[in-house]
Amino acid sequence: MALIIAISYFLLLSVGTSLWLRKKVKSGSDFVTGGGTVAWPLVAAGFVLAPLGSGHTLSLWESSADMGAAVLWWAIMSGGIFVPLFLLWFGPWFRRLQVQTFPEGMGKIFGEKIGWMISAVFPAQLIGICIAEVSATAAALYALGGGALPLAPHCILIAVVLTILYIIAAGLMQVAWMNLFNATMLILGSFMAVFWTGSWLSGRGGWERISDFYASAGTPWKTSLFNFSPEVIFTLIFPCLILTVFMQSASQVQNQPMLMARSESDIRRGVFWAALVNSFAAYPWVILALVGMAIPAVAAKGAKLSVPVLALEAFPPWMVGILMIALLAATLSTTAALILASSHIIVHDIFKRACNPKMSDRTFLVLTRVMIGVCAVLVIIPALKLGSPVFSIFMWTFSFAIPVFGVYLIGMIWKVNKVAAWITISAGYAANFYWTFASPTWLPPHLSLNLYPTTFATLLFGIGLNLILPGEPGYLRQLKARAAKTGEQAAEAQMSGVMISKGE
Repeated sequence: MALIIAISYFLLLSVGTSLWLRKKVKSGSDFVTGGGTVAWPLVAAGFVLAPLGSGHTLSLWESSADMGAAVLWWAIMSGGIFVPLFLLWFGPWFRRLQVQTFPEGMGKIFGEKIGWMISAVFPAQLIGICIAEVSATAAALYALGGGALPLAPHCILIAVVLTILYIIAAGLMQVAWMNLFNATMLILGSFMAVFWTGSWLSGRGGWERISDFYASAGTPWKTSLFNFSPEVIFTLIFPCLILTVFMQSASQVQNQPMLMARSESDIRRGVFWAALVNSFAAYPWVILALVGMAIPAVAAKGAKLSVPVLALEAFPPWMVGILMIALLAATLSTTAALILASSHIIVHDIFKRACNPKMSDRTFLVLTRVMIGVCAVLVIIPALKLGSPVFSIFMWTFSFAIPVFGVYLIGMIWKVNKVAAWITISAGYAANFYWTFASPTWLPPHLSLNLYPTTFATLLFGIGLNLILPGEPGYLRQLKARAAKTGEQAAEAQMSGVMISKGE
């Protein structure tokens, strides 16, 4: 029943928004940018669920088995630091570049060749993340459905089909409207599950039973946010700061909704609600997981299944269905945004800008939809083998964006030097690859993540080379100078017109 409820909800929502929006999307540009006429609630909705996915749900509840409630710092910092930084500054900056993709923006600042290189790398990076998200969605369908359908291929294929339906009719505009509904379902459904769990526990010792379990096990810190152990600091807090700011800020997934907005004001106005949803979305899953791991029969199934097993034990089928909707709202929205962003980069940057600049708008629209199907197939094949999301996939693929955004940030606010940009990105990629295949075995696990050497190489070469080499002013200053010059020319032209009208 839970499977039927969840799948029916997403089918009805997808088909309903498709039928309503199909006439509003009249061009390829509308499909990938939303037409640039959207008010702030939809801009915020298009953005807010994209950074969530399994990172705020399944990965956190699984990690809480070892690190406890402190894993919530990932969500706290993501919503409290990344979202404000992006919506108040980074998003509006991208809009000022007047481009469609982040790689195109890099090409505009540092030369087209660097843009082509990033256009080749980023789709593969996004697809890698998408594989993990599809696996998480499939795992949710399988576990919360009580194993009614096999994980592979049935649940994986259902996950991919629901993802395609999320975007295929109206692209970015469809994502925004569906996210508006799904953000509500995510918050209400997951918190409803927490309240239901409290009611279920009331006749079984209440919440005190849970805290007493961890206290008797010698791990009372698992119920506290303030467990700042080295593992929490170096595998959670620092990675969150680095990856959300440096990776997600360079991602087409986060930047694409900025193209929908009518103005920069419409990007900034949604910052409070976006930050609130982004942070609060993680709390129920971690609470449910901590409850599940305090119940021996549930804990015996493992941390990854703690929430589904608890739900099947404590909830009626309709409540399990609502919880499944809430979880899929997070994972499907992220997966859909990843596939749309990958398709947009491939078609716009490679097929159109590099191969056929005169491509018609109709061809662009058709190719983008075809590429969505191609990307979906590329996701299915490894997802069938992977079976479940792997933390190392995120660490590896996310790290590819660190040197790119480092160079972008330097170029926007400090200095533009093409040589320094190439060397910095190359050094960051080299560090990422080296650490993947030859990381030092003497380091403790919490210090051996790829993001640390990649970030070090980015800072060393990015700052060092730009201190040594000359370059042009930061691109924001260049834009400001051009605007001032244009204003002066307009004022001179207006003055000339006045003088001519007076016959002087």
